Amino acid sequence: MLLNTRRRALGLILAAGLGLRLPFIPRARAAENDCFASKPFGPWKGLATDSQAGARINQMQFDTPDCGLHADIQVATSYDAKIVLYGDRDKIKLPKKFLIDPANRLIVRGADGKEAVNEALCGNCTDIFDNKVSVVLPLATAPLFRKSATIEIAVKLGDKEECGLKLDCESLRKALDWAAGRQTELAQQYADQKCTPPEGACFITTATCEVLGLDDDCFELAALRRYRDHVLAKRPGGQADIARYYELAPQILARLSRSTGRARLILLYARFILPAALAAHLGFNALAYRLYRRMVDGLVREFAPEILS
Repeated sequence: MLLNTRRRALGLILAAGLGLRLPFIPRARAAENDCFASKPFGPWKGLATDSQAGARINQMQFDTPDCGLHADIQVATSYDAKIVLYGDRDKIKLPKKFLIDPANRLIVRGADGKEAVNEALCGNCTDIFDNKVSVVLPLATAPLFRKSATIEIAVKLGDKEECGLKLDCESLRKALDWAAGRQTELAQQYADQKCTPPEGACFITTATCEVLGLDDDCFELAALRRYRDHVLAKRPGGQADIARYYELAPQILARLSRSTGRARLILLYARFILPAALAAHLGFNALAYRLYRRMVDGLVREFAPEILS
């Protein structure tokens, strides 16, 4: 315990230096037999685990010029869906007091242009923080996702121009059909012990702990694994967040290792991993989520910007 505490302290001191340039070869990587799979279908990506299936689009731009928003879209095989809106801090702010104003509207139209939904944006809002908000789409959107060729989602914020984006539902349905079938296959593989669910808070987190010489059952990994299994997986959109992380993290880690791998991992440990683990351990679940999401989003922008396009 004392040795591990010293290693953590050393990691924090080294992170403050920001001058390390040491060779690094990551050991944490996706196992070939993980119970996870993804496949692109046009703008959509089908995602499947042994227990979940769905599709998503990341960082979609609205059609309206200078809208100041971009979005993630997530749809389950049940056609339950949510949209995660991100505000450009230079153009628009998304504080809770502003978002819950009933004058802000969520509008959904089918391929024929007829409105299926026009209601207060935050009738079903969650996770309002860091200039981001998650909006659970009304049940009235499910028939459109099931049958319409396209669907338009528009957001009207205050006195700004309506921001709209159009979704290809035919590609979505192909992605969902694939994901449902793949989930069945993965569930059978898991039952036959031919695959294992992705391990806890691995990849980037494991790599940072390895750099400091911490064991696989160290406090940080144990705390974040508990958070993933007992908190994040049970919240709305949590399974999709987990799937997205396991899709992105190996790509980020591979590119990170070719850059300033070891030094950067120590810095990530000090700024995000240890604080997130402490927050999760103390029950500050929103803070733990915010820290980890901020880390992953920042690494995506730096090391995998094509994912945002």
